[in-house]
Amino acid sequence: MTQTTAPPEQNVRRRAVFFIPGFDPIGARRYRELYRSQGAEQAGISGYDLHVDGKPRGDGVYGWTAELRDGGVESQADIRFLGWNDLVRDAMSDSALQAYWQMLRTAGIYIFSGALFRLIRLRTVPMVIALYPIFMLVLYFNLAFWLGTAASRLSPPGIDFVVGMAVFLTIIRLTRSYDQKNLYAFYLMSDYAFAARARGRMPEPLSRRVEEWTDLIAQRVGTVDEVLIVGHSSGAALAVHVVARLQRRGVGAVSLLTLGQVIPMVSFLPTAGDLRRDLRTVAGASDVYWLDVTAPSDGACFALVDPVATAGVAREADPNPVVISATFLRTMSEEQIKAYKRRYFRKHVQYLCAFGRPDVYDYFRITAGAMTLRARFGSRGSTASRKTAPVSGHTGVDPCP
Repeated sequence: MTQTTAPPEQNVRRRAVFFIPGFDPIGARRYRELYRSQGAEQAGISGYDLHVDGKPRGDGVYGWTAELRDGGVESQADIRFLGWNDLVRDAMSDSALQAYWQMLRTAGIYIFSGALFRLIRLRTVPMVIALYPIFMLVLYFNLAFWLGTAASRLSPPGIDFVVGMAVFLTIIRLTRSYDQKNLYAFYLMSDYAFAARARGRMPEPLSRRVEEWTDLIAQRVGTVDEVLIVGHSSGAALAVHVVARLQRRGVGAVSLLTLGQVIPMVSFLPTAGDLRRDLRTVAGASDVYWLDVTAPSDGACFALVDPVATAGVAREADPNPVVISATFLRTMSEEQIKAYKRRYFRKHVQYLCAFGRPDVYDYFRITAGAMTLRARFGSRGSTASRKTAPVSGHTGVDPCP
């Protein structure tokens, strides 16, 4: 094979990648295994070599390394997993009844702030999925209530209330146990409750974690050819916070890749001024290249929605973000499309996986290949069908409203 070399301004020999997951209680090892197995599959399909290895936790941050050889060009990536799964686990209530209180409080915040109706107007499908846990929790409650009522009426006087309550609580616990393994409504309710717990403002423990990540990333800027920050799902908003803090420190150029983002779920809330401020900061940063990738067939994200413009904080000259589609229906193989047809949560992870018919979006070339994100996508504009009209009813950028 004839060896080819990318132009010097596009060549990356060493890259530092920082991956921020979404609201996921499971830790880093699953993501490393996903990267290893899916990377090997994509390499076989696309005709390059990818070697993934573990990395000692010398600095307390879990990670792995990737070496990619593509057409004779070699590049290396040091990939760090920026975990917050401990905070996720703390936010997930052990009490089923507490989850119902979270449901009522969260629904109230989204309804009475006006955010719910504006989010439905923005994209209907992800909001139908967002309402799914409420529907399921109400269904579980009704099942438990009516079975408890029936048991009470069939019991002798004097113990009827105790029997009915015992049946009610037992059914609630059983439905929660079944749900945690199969339907994930309680998990999703915890996700939305966490986003809305301060009506949009980032919780203080999470803000401290983001500051720690910012310190870590700032040390790598200038020591490698590219610093790439990747945020998936709920982690996309955290990645924006990190990049904005790096900008305020003036550390230099970084690349930002957001995948399957759900940023409007937070940015449309009343006290999310800190996120709206950071969206505006990153959108206007000329030394940041921000690529936002979603897919219309991923119902768990706000597909082809400009998270800055729809939040009402965009400015005309902003260079960021570039919004493109991963076009799952065109880039997944027929077998993948059939296998994942009704596996909505699996589709939401597809951005991190192999594609049977790959096009311009290749997660492994982006994170371990020999071109910067800007060089790879800089000649492409945003897709014309993206949504850019301001929809949020709350546009303030005061970080402490």
